[in-house]
This record gives sequence, C-alpha cells and structure tokens, in this order.
Amino acid sequence: MQCELIRAAFVISALSMQALPAAAGGVFLDVPMTRVFACQGADAAVEIYVPQSVLQKRNVETLGLGRTVNGLSIVQSAGAQKQKVIEPVRLRSTRDNAITVERFLHKGMKPIAIPMAGGRLDFDQRAGSKVTCEPFRQS
Repeated sequence: MQCELIRAAFVISALSMQALPAAAGGVFLDVPMTRVFACQGADAAVEIYVPQSVLQKRNVETLGLGRTVNGLSIVQSAGAQKQKVIEPVRLRSTRDNAITVERFLHKGMKPIAIPMAGGRLDFDQRAGSKVTCEPFRQS
C-alpha cells in the first residue's frame, strides 16, 4: 500500500515538474521506494525516501550512497492548516557520514545534511526548526 502511495506521489511530482524539464530528468515514475529518514518537529513531519534498488545494491549505512541519488521528500505540516507537500530531491553522501538532501523545486533553499545517526536539525520554514530525525534505516 505504501509503495502505491509513493508511486502516485511521483506521478504527481513529475506532472507538476513538466514546466521544469531540466529538473525533471531522472525522476522515477514507477520505482518502489523505501523510507530512510523520518523526522518530527512541533510544526511538521519530514520523511525522505530512496529507491529500493539503491538499498539492495549496497550497505548505505557503512558505504554511503556511492553516487547522487534521486529520491522523494514528504513534508506534512501540523496544526489547523494540515498540508502534505511531496517533492523530488537529490541525495548524496558526505565525508562526515551524513546524507545531504537537496531540493529540486526550491533552488533558493540550502541543502540539509542529515547525520546517519539522526539528530536535531533545522529544516526550512515549512518543517520548522529543531526537528528530530531518527537514524538512517537501511530497510
């Protein structure tokens, strides 16, 4: 069921990105995804997904991603104006054992480095500050 929702999210994201053909290159439309980070704050929740094939090919926890990977970010705001924003992201490993998340659609936003061990981070204005992320989940 969750894979079907993720596939639907990618179709919606791809359709919304037709006006941005340069950013749409490499977006997966029919690929099973796995949640690798779940982050929770007072104002919102953030989840980061990567294709299952990336996790099946290597132990990302010890070896890193190995290359830049296209994934998915879901930001769900809390409160009276509950809203869920789904957007494609680019992920890459850093030398200090973190995963950097770069958004395609919001070019002015700074990349966010999420440590593999999880921790407390400051996301953008939609997700709020002092968001706590769980450790990276390989499966």
